[in-house]
Amino acid sequence: MFGKPTKTKKMSRKKKFTDTTIHELSVADNNDKDDCVGDINMDEKNNIQRTHRFEVDHLKIFFEQEMGAREVDYGETMAGIVRQFAAELSEEETDTPFYMVNLSHFARQYLRWNHYLSRIRPFYAVKSNPNGFIIRVLNELGAGFDCASVEELDVVRDQCGSNFDCASNIIYAHPCKPVSQIHRFRNAGVQFTVVDNKDELKKISVYWPEAKVLLRLRPDDAHSLNPLSSKFGASEHDCIEMLRLGRKLNIDLIGCTFHVGSRCCDAQIYAESIRMARRIFDVACSNEFGYKFQLLDIGGGFMGHHSEEPTLPKVAALINNTLNSLFPENEGVRLMSEPGRYFSSSGMTLVCRIIGRRIVTQSRLNQEILSSPHSLSPYSGDDTDSDANSIEQDEDDAVGGVCDDQPLPALAPLPAFSWAQQTYVTTPKIMWMSDKKNIYYINDGIYGTFNAIIFDQKTFITHYLRMSSPTEDNEKDISGKNEKHFKSVIFGPTCDSLDCVAHAIDLPVLNNGDILWFPDVGSYTCSSASNFNGFKTTKYVLFWNK
Repeated sequence: MFGKPTKTKKMSRKKKFTDTTIHELSVADNNDKDDCVGDINMDEKNNIQRTHRFEVDHLKIFFEQEMGAREVDYGETMAGIVRQFAAELSEEETDTPFYMVNLSHFARQYLRWNHYLSRIRPFYAVKSNPNGFIIRVLNELGAGFDCASVEELDVVRDQCGSNFDCASNIIYAHPCKPVSQIHRFRNAGVQFTVVDNKDELKKISVYWPEAKVLLRLRPDDAHSLNPLSSKFGASEHDCIEMLRLGRKLNIDLIGCTFHVGSRCCDAQIYAESIRMARRIFDVACSNEFGYKFQLLDIGGGFMGHHSEEPTLPKVAALINNTLNSLFPENEGVRLMSEPGRYFSSSGMTLVCRIIGRRIVTQSRLNQEILSSPHSLSPYSGDDTDSDANSIEQDEDDAVGGVCDDQPLPALAPLPAFSWAQQTYVTTPKIMWMSDKKNIYYINDGIYGTFNAIIFDQKTFITHYLRMSSPTEDNEKDISGKNEKHFKSVIFGPTCDSLDCVAHAIDLPVLNNGDILWFPDVGSYTCSSASNFNGFKTTKYVLFWNK
């Protein structure tokens, strides 16, 4: 049950380690040297790079022959890779946005997880990015999958092949399930699911009586950027009531699960939630109820980038210490988790072209007025007097673009925006745009990848690459150095004026055909994008590196 799965031949190849390896994991970087990981001793920590590597021969075959990926040199910069792939597009594809996918990233993240959280088997949250390439890589390495719908179930089964065992490798992790989808999961052989209320228990007793069920707890997720407790999770009192009902209905309750919220900023919440789970375990296994709880699912909430706090080593140290104290290995409780963005976020880069522009000159009027007869958008006011709910970015908050040889900026084009807090107006509004703002139109936008600005509170880092010849507009300086930058607006491709990616960003004068590229776009972007106006980024370029 949720142990290491019975794998086919491809998994046996994974375990053959040789001296020929892909670039070793940087799991012991300078920031993490003092972060102990559970019971790992000093000798083991000193041998991290030796013991955590994966076989290049097998993955080379898997990435290239089975997935069609292309190898790039490990030392190549991302800007160089972007330029190389963009230059190879056919003439018909030059104005097509595309994602660059680094398959090696998913493998490294999996091995990094196994190093820091070796007791916990990851079940990838498919909702963060349901593309087949990430599912295939993680299945190859031994991960399971957290599916919340039939569509996610189908894509996992399609990508993992006929020998895939749904019983040990999938959890139906949605607390509130349509009956029709319960039938589909049950017929597929899935065994595990979660509930957080008594009505759901009754539903399970009727339509899935043999299911193995986890009680979903409600942790304090106030310190998460995307809390979930207002929608899902049961209090300890409610859990006890469900234990009582589950016994009457003869439901096979086998453990607990919780989710601390997406991008949890306070690692202590994991420890508090594990302690809550321990209390429920003790009550469930008491003489009053007589359950045999044997599975704990610690959910997701892990950051997607190594530099984001709290880092995986810090979170893992706290989780491991708490688990070793409350759920020691000799107790035999199985442990799992549901990381999503941890795997997917940094594995993809979006590459866009400038498909149109409006460059301001001194001869133009001092003010340009953009008006909308029915303003149903978060843009309001002007640059100097915007209200608290505006996602407009003033000059103090603007983020400069970065050329290919410059480091990432600290901020992103737009500040975090809470759609729920926006006060809508139906009267005509006027948005004043300074004549110092150049306008660029790119081929992806708010209805596509950048929907994460609204729905996931994501910030995007903007880089630019010149693909055009120098002109007077850019002062014949294509190096990206010592050139003037101007306040600029970036619009997406749709006909909606709300489709604004960045409202005040510092960029040099760029030309049609030049590139804006955005790293770390793998999570909650393409998975929640629409095809409004017929625009959607659907091209993926796969690569891997040593």
